[in-house]
Amino acid sequence: MVPFRKRSKFNFVVPIKQFMKKVILTISCALTAFAVQSQSVFPTLDANIYDPAKFAKDPAEIIIPASPLKYDVLFVGGVDEVTNKDGKKALAKEWQDFTGYVAINGRSDSGYVIVNHERMQTDAVNGDGGGMTVFTVYFNQNTQKWEVTNDNKGKFRNVDFSEVGGTGANCGGIQTSWGKVFTAEEWGDAFTSNKILASQGITDTSNFTIKEFNGAAVNQSVPKYMNYQYMVEVDVKSCKAIRKNYNMGRYDHEGGWIASDRRTIYLTDDFSGGAVMFKFVADKAEDFSKGQLYCYKQSVDGMTGEWIALKMDLNTAMNARTAAWKLGATTFMRLEWVEGISDDIIFITETGRGKAQSVKPALVAGATLAQHLVHLDVADGKLDSSYTDMFGRILRLNVNTGKMESALEGGGSLNNNYTPTNNHMSSPDGLTSTVIDGRVYLAINEDMNPAGLPANPKGWSAVANEVYMLDVTGDHEGKKYDISELTRFAIGPNGCETTGGRFSPDGSTYFLNLQHPSTANKAPFNHSVTLAITGYKTIFNESYKTEQVLNSDEFKNAEFSVYPNPASREIHFNKVVDVAIYSVDGKRVKVARDVQTLNIADLSAGTYVITTGNGLTKKLVIK
Repeated sequence: MVPFRKRSKFNFVVPIKQFMKKVILTISCALTAFAVQSQSVFPTLDANIYDPAKFAKDPAEIIIPASPLKYDVLFVGGVDEVTNKDGKKALAKEWQDFTGYVAINGRSDSGYVIVNHERMQTDAVNGDGGGMTVFTVYFNQNTQKWEVTNDNKGKFRNVDFSEVGGTGANCGGIQTSWGKVFTAEEWGDAFTSNKILASQGITDTSNFTIKEFNGAAVNQSVPKYMNYQYMVEVDVKSCKAIRKNYNMGRYDHEGGWIASDRRTIYLTDDFSGGAVMFKFVADKAEDFSKGQLYCYKQSVDGMTGEWIALKMDLNTAMNARTAAWKLGATTFMRLEWVEGISDDIIFITETGRGKAQSVKPALVAGATLAQHLVHLDVADGKLDSSYTDMFGRILRLNVNTGKMESALEGGGSLNNNYTPTNNHMSSPDGLTSTVIDGRVYLAINEDMNPAGLPANPKGWSAVANEVYMLDVTGDHEGKKYDISELTRFAIGPNGCETTGGRFSPDGSTYFLNLQHPSTANKAPFNHSVTLAITGYKTIFNESYKTEQVLNSDEFKNAEFSVYPNPASREIHFNKVVDVAIYSVDGKRVKVARDVQTLNIADLSAGTYVITTGNGLTKKLVIK
């Protein structure tokens, strides 16, 4: 792939798709999925058709400048050392998931970065189970790099969860606008007995005493495994947990989003056997120690929905999902992250599983199946509560009407044959948003599950997950998006899950985690890593220039015109053509048939020749 400007020993390649035209941002350290296309696929352009001597007249040049995208590796799990509250050091945990960015004095060029660790392990220094790491970053104007600062507390600091009984499988979370973060404990199967808990790396399985629930003292002793699977509030500056929010319920917590009232939190449940959408409303703004938990119930026709209050006692909260089922809550397939673009419109990722799943226990308990899943349930001609959800989707909740609907179905674009150069979204997971030049975008992370066709695009030789951007400006109830409208933002290295995407307040930097990549990858991408990627504003500005050129009469009416997408490594032709690209010594390196757009992200910098099936040629210079 065409690389970023390198800032480390190892190449981190990124494609990007223009807003309205395709751009690609590819993270391809050990990724081989986007290899040069086979020269035998389309024999219409023979390898000997191009004669270097015929090119001596030097036709017009097509120049693609170096990508403005850059990246910095900030933090490497299992490699960097983390300091705990007592000043002791140990290797950092791995499997970074959620990312938070808390600005220092409101700045977008300096702040605290917070990452979750989903992997559970025994750790005498940093605490058993999962965890969080905090580090301070700033953008060095001289070097034009993001750097991690070192202070008297250590470069990378461990969050202390000892007073709340530790945490397990820190997965998603919540970023507040006032400097707090919540970490979400997921992994339901690990928290069903103390025996299983111990096998997951928890050494202390003695009972835990919950002192307070929803503003009242309870002092209730519970089995240790029941002290996991909550939203946990964290103070970033002190690197210390404030409380486990038992009042938000115990279930497979994944994501959360807080409305502008600073009281209302929308919460997702990542459970494959009948997930529930929850909402918590605090009594006071920014204080979640007391409030009311609700579950979502869709109307029979799917056109509206309501929020049903749960009984606010500790025992109900510790069995929140089951309690919600009994109240008739609507059940979904693995709700992942949630992101509101306003107080009226909220998006949720519902990930795919690629195989038949059953929600029968939920329905037997009293839950109702979401309308968009009913169609999958009866696809085989019978209603049996079992269905195959291969790709997943992006859901939209209209807060005013309560309507929950599918806004974007996963899978591939129409007729793209699942090829890797076309959009293909599977198992959407992480979700965040940003505003650039007045337009609102969702950034969607993939967690491909399972690997292989048809979940993976055709031709992918490794498990690699993408990040997409979707323009949702002016979104409204009932609007349906197509896969072709996605902008491929990044492609992760082999084996990884792309997750935790978070923009700086000004949208100029995108912080991203690459979780559990293949250990066979080149360092540092053989470990979970946290990255900072910059250069977006330049790209988005260039997209409008590209659009203007492609729509001009001069481009459309020429006999053979080529226009580069400088941000992406993608070239556009003014008509459908058979095309081959050759190195200057006459060797064919790429061929395609019946195309009007060609992805050249896999070509190295250098000079090439573009030749059509009828012999028209142009010089291509990739910088």
